[in-house]
Amino acid sequence: MFPRKRVIAIGTAVVLIPVVAIAWWLLSPLLMNTTVDEEFPFAFNAEVPPDMTRAGVEQIMEGMAKVDQEIIEAMPEPVNGGSIPEAMADAMTGAVMDVMSESMIDAVTKTSIESMPGNTPDEMKNEMAQAIPEAMKDALADAMKEVMAQAMSQAVTNAGSIAASPVKVKAGDFAGVDRFHTGSGRAAIYRLPDGSSLLRLEDFEVTNGPDLRVILTSVRNPEGAGDVTALGHLEVAKLKGNRGNQNYEIPGGVDITSFQSVVIFCSPFRVIFSVAPLQDIT
Repeated sequence: MFPRKRVIAIGTAVVLIPVVAIAWWLLSPLLMNTTVDEEFPFAFNAEVPPDMTRAGVEQIMEGMAKVDQEIIEAMPEPVNGGSIPEAMADAMTGAVMDVMSESMIDAVTKTSIESMPGNTPDEMKNEMAQAIPEAMKDALADAMKEVMAQAMSQAVTNAGSIAASPVKVKAGDFAGVDRFHTGSGRAAIYRLPDGSSLLRLEDFEVTNGPDLRVILTSVRNPEGAGDVTALGHLEVAKLKGNRGNQNYEIPGGVDITSFQSVVIFCSPFRVIFSVAPLQDIT
């Protein structure tokens, strides 16, 4: 009798073990807390070229994100410096010196001729000392109006060539589009005194990537590659560096009033890295 019970127990155990194992496998996810925190792929919204795989694109973008390149450029200086008072002072100085030189020559020549016959050196010296100031006074009085006219005319000419300060036309702040493609800093479009335009990035920083381009778009908040390359966009240049203060010339004849944002755009994979919506500066 005992052996039979033992056989039944063993058989029951053999049956229950796999049943319990299967039940535990099925129910354990419901009984245990498991936290999963995975990063979204770098290349989730990239366009994969025909000769590449998404894994390859992901590897390239992840590697470039670790590269850091800083570019520091100053705001361009005016071509001609100075001010109207400085221009007038320069013109006045030049004109007065010319008149004084001519007056000195005339006075010395006249006095020398008049005092030379029959005078001793001392007498000639005394006569010249008295005559030269009088001659200078007369010459300067007669020439003052002409000097002032010349000085004002020259000052106006010089002031016309003095470059004014650049005028900020549009500006906006950079922001990232997701956790991987981040950006910060400020973008501004300036109209320069010579009529040209300049895009300047200040305190700028963006996640690095392959072949990043600086693009001006007519869309304020582009959400995809189609918005970036929509009608009216302008590819300004290849990004010089992912950090720093940078200047980019805008070609002449371009209507800068139509641009609504600055975009840092990955050209080969058509991914937006950062956007700075632009506001008009009044």
